[in-house]
Amino acid sequence: MFRLVAGAAAFIAALMGGIGWYFSDQIVRPEPRTPLESGLVVTWVDDTTITLAGSALARVGRVWFLEWAGGFGAAGDVADSDRRHVTRRFRPLDGRPTAGSAVDLGAYLSDGDPRRAAGLAFEEVSIPGGFPAWFIPGARDTWVVFVHGMSASRGEALRALPAVAGQGFPTLVITYRNDPGVPGSKDGLYHLGATEWLDLEAAVRYAQGRGARRVVLFGFSMGGAIVADFLSRSELSHSVVGVVLDAPVLDWSATVRLAAQQRRVPGFITAIAQRAVSIRTGFRWDGPEGKVPPGVFRTPVLLFHGVADRKVPIGTSEALADALGGRVTFVRTAGAGHVQSWNFDPEGYERTLTEWLSRVAPGRR
Repeated sequence: MFRLVAGAAAFIAALMGGIGWYFSDQIVRPEPRTPLESGLVVTWVDDTTITLAGSALARVGRVWFLEWAGGFGAAGDVADSDRRHVTRRFRPLDGRPTAGSAVDLGAYLSDGDPRRAAGLAFEEVSIPGGFPAWFIPGARDTWVVFVHGMSASRGEALRALPAVAGQGFPTLVITYRNDPGVPGSKDGLYHLGATEWLDLEAAVRYAQGRGARRVVLFGFSMGGAIVADFLSRSELSHSVVGVVLDAPVLDWSATVRLAAQQRRVPGFITAIAQRAVSIRTGFRWDGPEGKVPPGVFRTPVLLFHGVADRKVPIGTSEALADALGGRVTFVRTAGAGHVQSWNFDPEGYERTLTEWLSRVAPGRR
C-alpha cells in the first residue's frame, strides 16, 4: 500500500511539474507575433475605402493596420457597417490588396520601416552586441529610445514615431535579445526585463556616443519592464530626463494571474509555472524586476493604458500614478485593449505626447 501511495504521489508531482513547465513556456518562451485578427476577406477596396467581411475589431477603434502578402495600409474611421461587413477609410502605405484577398488586422505594423510606413528618413544601425535599430536623425541633443514589448517588433513604435520625429528628437527604435534574427539569450528564453535591460543600456551608450546628452525612454508592455530595470540598475540612468510607458508591465505576478484567469488556468498551476520560470531563468518574482518599486521613476512619466486591457492589468498603472502623484501624466483610454491607446485616440495620444515632450525636453541644440 505504501509503495502504491508513494508511486501515486510521485506521479502526481511529476504531472504537476510537467504542467507547470508547460505553462512557464507560455511566460518566457519567445513566440512569433500574431495579428489581432487574421484572414479577413476584402470585399471592396479603392484608394480611399476598404470593406471587410467577418471582422469584430474593425468595428471599433479609430485606426487599425492591415497587412497582406506584399503590402500594408491603414484602416481609418468607420464609414459604414452592417451585420456582416464594415467599411473604413483606407490609406494604402505599400501597395493595395485586391477584392477577394485576405488581410490581417493589427494594432501596429509588423512589416515596414519608418520610410515606407511614415515617410521618415532613417538609417539602419547596429547597436554593439549585434542588435539592429532604426535611427531617425534630429536636431536636438535629447534622444528618444523606443523599446517594444514581448514577442512584438520595432513596428510597435511606428505609430508614435512621426509625432516624436516631428519635434526634432533623434530617435532610436531598438531590438533586444531573442528578437527574430538577433542574438538570443543562452537559454533562448525571455528574462522579463531582468537581462534585456543590458541591451537598452547598450543603445543608450550608443546614443551618447553620437551626441546624446539626455534621453527619453519609451517602453511598450514588457518594454516598460525593461525600462524600469534599466532605471534601477544602469549606471547610465542619470541621463534619463523622462519616461513614456504604454500599458507597461509593472507587476509580473499580477500580469501572469490576469493571463491565467483569461485562460481559466487554476491558481495552483500558475504558482507552479512561476516557480518553474524562476528555476529556468533565475527570475525573482518578489524582487524589483518582479514588481517595480515606484521610486525607480525619478523623472516625469507619461503613462498610457487602455481601460479594456486584458493582458496587463490597468490597476498596476493606477497604483504607479497614485504613488508618484504629480510626476505622472496618466491617460486612461476608454475601450482600448492592450497597447491600443493610440489606435483608439491617435490625435489625443499624439497631442498629449508632443505637449509632454515639449515640457520635459524643451528647446533645440
